[in-house]
Amino acid sequence: MRINQDRDGAQTIIGKTVTIKGEILGSEQLVVEGRVEGRIMIDTTVLIRESGLVKADVDANDINIAGGVVGNIAVKDKIEIVSGGYVLGDIRTPRLIINDGASVKGTIDMDVKPRSDDTPGPSKESAFNS
Repeated sequence: MRINQDRDGAQTIIGKTVTIKGEILGSEQLVVEGRVEGRIMIDTTVLIRESGLVKADVDANDINIAGGVVGNIAVKDKIEIVSGGYVLGDIRTPRLIINDGASVKGTIDMDVKPRSDDTPGPSKESAFNS
């Protein structure tokens, strides 16, 4: 699988044998192949590989999970959980992709705004009368 890098090509990789405890803050892509415990706040993409385990709350622009996350996730754009990936915690994102073989245990908030009565579109009554 090819890694999409930031525009300037910068990325940080946490290797398979590395454990980080504490906060990770930054604006370049983060690739987790090892273990992170604490908190992650990244302005761009977080990639959690099959070998990666994150026991932390994660705030990012988008995230791709092939390993595991134990903690809450808040993302501005999109979360994708691929086959074999899992999340144990709450998810907040406008877009979510859960592939076959992935799992989530927690609540999912997709920031769906209820339609106002002034919004044009089919009403509940017209949907039942068609």
